[in-house]
Amino acid sequence: MTSLLATRKILIVDDYPDSRTLLATLLRSKGYDVLEADNGYDGVQQAANEKPDLILMDLAMPQLDGVAAIQRIRQLPELATTPIFVLSAYMMSDVRDDAMAAGCDEVFTKPFDIPALLERIDARLNG
Repeated sequence: MTSLLATRKILIVDDYPDSRTLLATLLRSKGYDVLEADNGYDGVQQAANEKPDLILMDLAMPQLDGVAAIQRIRQLPELATTPIFVLSAYMMSDVRDDAMAAGCDEVFTKPFDIPALLERIDARLNG
């Protein structure tokens, strides 16, 4: 019997390799397929090409920041309702407000509570 989780695809968009590696390892251990991008521009391209089931987005990145990347992703009809969780060390209220206004679904401050994040991902994708 194939697990439902194995068919779920998550895109991690973060310019910090250690963050991507940690998240990818945790998500793969839970049975998710994981894609990675190291900047907002590549994240938008991968989202458009791969149609992930959920996106984890950093905010402060080169080439295209997370808020702008979220705005571009939300303009694509096939990704308009894809859950986007922001993971960022920069969580001043205006940054959080900008991320929510751009269309993200949830915001987690780095360092984030890993079990809580995994629980929210599982709930969003399998609840």
